[in-house]
Amino acid sequence: MKCILSTMIGLATVLSATSADKPHPSTSAQVRLASWWMTRHAEKMAIIEAANDPKKETKVELLMVGDSITHNFDKGGPGEAVWQKHFAPLNALNLGFGGDRTNHVLWRLEHLPKLKTAPKAASLMIGTNNICWGSDHPRQAADGVQAIAKKLNEMYPEMKILVVAVFPRRRELTHPHRKEIIELNSHLPKLLKGIPNVSFVDIGPKFLNDKGHLSKEMMPDTTHPSTKGHEIWAEAIVPTLKQLMGKK
Repeated sequence: MKCILSTMIGLATVLSATSADKPHPSTSAQVRLASWWMTRHAEKMAIIEAANDPKKETKVELLMVGDSITHNFDKGGPGEAVWQKHFAPLNALNLGFGGDRTNHVLWRLEHLPKLKTAPKAASLMIGTNNICWGSDHPRQAADGVQAIAKKLNEMYPEMKILVVAVFPRRRELTHPHRKEIIELNSHLPKLLKGIPNVSFVDIGPKFLNDKGHLSKEMMPDTTHPSTKGHEIWAEAIVPTLKQLMGKK
């Protein structure tokens, strides 16, 4: 009986390890078949191609990689003025696409022209769409974040990468989405350890009060920062980014 039990435990361990090693959608590049998405990607490609043209004055020194939360720094978004104040002077390129998951970011990075002069730094925040309304478990989403950090390092080995923990969602700490995000973020320090030039920061508490409440002033729809939220975000990470980029 003991022999059978031991065999069963051993088999379960092997199957578990095999399952964990299998590629998951969060770590597999996937395209989105949406016209606006392809158009936006083409626009980013054009900016990089311009930066590679010595006859033009376009510079890209900082990559801001993410989903709609980063996308909202663009013209017309609540973060537009914040972008112009804090990120435009750093020659940043907004690689935030609304609705993206980690697998979509991987596809975009794989299909971008390579900058002849490597960016000095990148900021990455992604994963909220994998979980919450998405189909991934928090650990799977965290694996996707790790895959993107590795991809960025592979693309530009000397570039410094700041991974920002996924921002809190929903008003109260007890909401299931908030719990999933907390779990996702808890995996990141260990998963990112050992990837060259990668550091991790969690600024989520800056959006919450001492009881963990997320106010409408910070995120009107409980997910996307307001203008004030974007300002808090920028003030929290720009000093670190400047340091990583060697700027004063």
